[in-house]
Amino acid sequence: MFVLRGTVVTMRPDGAVLSGGAVYVGDDGLIAAVTPSDPEPAGFGNAPRITAGGLICPGLIDLHNHLMYNSLPLWTEPSRTVPWTSHNQWGRAPTYSAQISQPARLLGATAGRALLRYVETRAIVGGTTSIQGNPRGAVPPDNDLIRNVDSEKLGTHDDFIRVSTLVADSAEALAPYAAAVAAGRGFIAHSAEGSDPKLRSEFRLLADAGVVKPQLVAIHGAALNADDFAALKAGNSSLVWSPFSNLWLYGATADVKTAHSAGVRLCLGSDWGPSGTRNVLWELKVADLWNKKHSVFTDEELVRMVTSNPGDALSGVWPRPLGRVERGALADLVVVRRAAGGTYRSLIEATEPDIRLVVVGGRARYGLRSLMAPLAPAATPIRVGRLSRMIDYGDPAVTWTSVVADLEKIRSDPAAASARAAVTFAALAADGADGAGFADSFVLLPDMPAPEVGDEFNRAGPPEAVSIPPLEPLTTGPDWFDAVDANPFHGGLLSGLRAYT
Repeated sequence: MFVLRGTVVTMRPDGAVLSGGAVYVGDDGLIAAVTPSDPEPAGFGNAPRITAGGLICPGLIDLHNHLMYNSLPLWTEPSRTVPWTSHNQWGRAPTYSAQISQPARLLGATAGRALLRYVETRAIVGGTTSIQGNPRGAVPPDNDLIRNVDSEKLGTHDDFIRVSTLVADSAEALAPYAAAVAAGRGFIAHSAEGSDPKLRSEFRLLADAGVVKPQLVAIHGAALNADDFAALKAGNSSLVWSPFSNLWLYGATADVKTAHSAGVRLCLGSDWGPSGTRNVLWELKVADLWNKKHSVFTDEELVRMVTSNPGDALSGVWPRPLGRVERGALADLVVVRRAAGGTYRSLIEATEPDIRLVVVGGRARYGLRSLMAPLAPAATPIRVGRLSRMIDYGDPAVTWTSVVADLEKIRSDPAAASARAAVTFAALAADGADGAGFADSFVLLPDMPAPEVGDEFNRAGPPEAVSIPPLEPLTTGPDWFDAVDANPFHGGLLSGLRAYT
């Protein structure tokens, strides 16, 4: 247990910001009290008291991602001169398999644990404490570094969330999800991704299946209209907005102005490396750029899209609340340097150097050496761009250096890696594995189309030897901005991201 002192940005419904406040974090991973709103709890007399030196905020929640692909660079199809109109198109592009699905499959099959740690590190350096988008295959343990929304058990044996990455095309395909929703489980579903109005039929299928309820988190919704948003509001469902990916691929994004007017709960998600931002902290900046043009949201409403809004969406199915700094909530916190623009601008404009501390489940996982030393003495150094920080992977044998080395081993000799994968897949096939065996070898499998294997989630064949791009840096830099500028589909809006550095 420990006490974190500073200005507390609660993200409660009343918008309370507590100057000179303190957050009491218990050994159970929950927030025991937030003073001065709550009385000081008993039992903290000998607890370390840490001066945060910044704003104490809820940890950021990324409700849309595909973690397996986040070591890869931004992708464009050279032969494509106009934006795509549907998610059904770009997965068949000539360069998609060689540049996206094959490299990801090889890394996931041969260095799955290192790959997952790498992409979670990429998230946590931006203040993320919970992220959606686990790959298929092996399931990481709870709180390996940050919370994995799809598989988080919160100390129980329950499976709280169902996820559909590929769009269900029939009532029969949706039946298992409808049964889960009827039993009170959450359902995260991709729907209506693209600009083609015909994609609305994907959402109508969800409505016809009876899953547009509080447990539904719909991702993208770029083709939805006012009638659809009214249905989302009536069901008290949530919509995850991923503006960078939408603008990158389709040159258009969801009509969040109409969704906001309808009262739909909006969240943000950073999607994936090939068409997304580094982490949800940067997606917040994309939302800010869009908002500067359209003037729809207050700064507080933007920040709620990565804190209390996704927290409310998950709190409906998880046994503990999150997304707010309040008594009884999960102790997932981020300390952000205070900037001149004000409380919420400080988070909107923050970049990786402004992240001072990240706490997940009451455990300090990443941050400045001065803050980590009294809270996580086993933490090891990590370089984040030009910065020196400390990180705790929960295993003293695991360091950032070892994570990168494991991935570079695959990059340096993909043929040997593919051969090793062939042995693993052959053994699993001989055992008649239905997927459970992948956990023992920690094999990660695609959650996006993999056209080179014929069916999207074929587990029979090992990945081929293929050239793997250099690992993407943890921080956003000049090369990434240059790649953003080179894509004309977004009409220059995304180029405004340079101004935040």
